[in-house]
Amino acid sequence: MERGIRPVTMAVAVLVLLVAGCGGDGGGAESTTTLPPPTSTTATTTTEPGSSTTTTVPGTTTSTVPATTTTVVESNPIAVYFLLDPLPGEDDGPYLVPVHRTWPGEVTPDAVIETLLAGPSSDEASGTPRILTEVPAGTQLLGVDVAGGVATVDLSGTFDDGGGSASMFARLAQVVFTLTRLPDVDAVAFALDGQPVGTFSSEGIVLDGAQVREDYYEWLPLVFVDSPAWGEPVTSPFTVSGLSNAFEAVSQVLVTDDDGAPLFESTVTATCGTGCWGEWQVDVTYDLDRPQLGAVIVWMDSPQDGGRVAVREYPVQLD
Repeated sequence: MERGIRPVTMAVAVLVLLVAGCGGDGGGAESTTTLPPPTSTTATTTTEPGSSTTTTVPGTTTSTVPATTTTVVESNPIAVYFLLDPLPGEDDGPYLVPVHRTWPGEVTPDAVIETLLAGPSSDEASGTPRILTEVPAGTQLLGVDVAGGVATVDLSGTFDDGGGSASMFARLAQVVFTLTRLPDVDAVAFALDGQPVGTFSSEGIVLDGAQVREDYYEWLPLVFVDSPAWGEPVTSPFTVSGLSNAFEAVSQVLVTDDDGAPLFESTVTATCGTGCWGEWQVDVTYDLDRPQLGAVIVWMDSPQDGGRVAVREYPVQLD
């Protein structure tokens, strides 16, 4: 699959329950998607066995009311990595995209892999551009162990089903990026049905030790947004960060509101560029009178004609 600099138009028309508008001046194509709900908490009321409170009112009988306690279950944000399909007429991609999810309770390696295996929602899979996965349906998690910064993930044999080296590399990349987003995981080792994997699939892909993100940079667009995730709720100020292989390490970041009007724009310089990957980040501030859908848009300027290339657009919930 060819990777390289290409003009991309990815103006995302993010919908509230499938219909709303959002975009920037990165192009004119339309897309539809449904954003995940914002992080929330669920309160559960339970009765403590054997405990009660007694209320006595003069002139009345004494009543006993069972005592109750309230347990709060917190939903925490996580991100899992799927693939963002090229728009119609493009021949470059798909590329990795972090997608926002919530998890009811502690975020663990098992939690993020279970969420990854669940795949994109039906709205994400039918949007334009589509969000898709190369992890085969029916793949089961048998366990994840983390030691010394290495997560060993044991998956059912279904994980290496299907065909094509591109599909195999993509699914490995999805797992590696998803697990290494966790703060205590730097690399990922694979096992299938309890057996360590040294050569993956009938394609003969050699996994020389634990895998790291750098092994799968070919699955990134030239300007890659790693945070916030696709559809993530954000509040001013927030940080946009990612990786790029941009001309002279320079790229642009734009945040727009639900009408496509600019809220913030900045030039960013990565730690490396013009043939190498570097990290970049920028702190974003904005003022709004109401929560609304918006977009984070990134690109680099073409060294040939100055036009926008490697455009990437993420919907976000601006709170």
